[in-house]
Amino acid sequence: MKNSEVPMMALRRAVQICGGIDALGDRLNVSTETLELMRIGEEEIPLPLFTQVVGLLLEATATRQGKRTPDSNEGGRKGPRQ
Repeated sequence: MKNSEVPMMALRRAVQICGGIDALGDRLNVSTETLELMRIGEEEIPLPLFTQVVGLLLEATATRQGKRTPDSNEGGRKGPRQ
């Protein structure tokens, strides 16, 4: 996988999580047409927009029931770093 594919992959996943490209456009305040061009690689995804998309993905994975992060109460780090 090339680094240049990561923003498009993140955008595609965000479309799935948000329930479609229209819903994602509403969340990001970006037109559906522009998002579609970015999704297929015709337009570059600006860094601030990519950052918003990553934030949405992180938010979605953090709010899933039953999922815990490594630093959660169970199974996380025990004690200070050394």
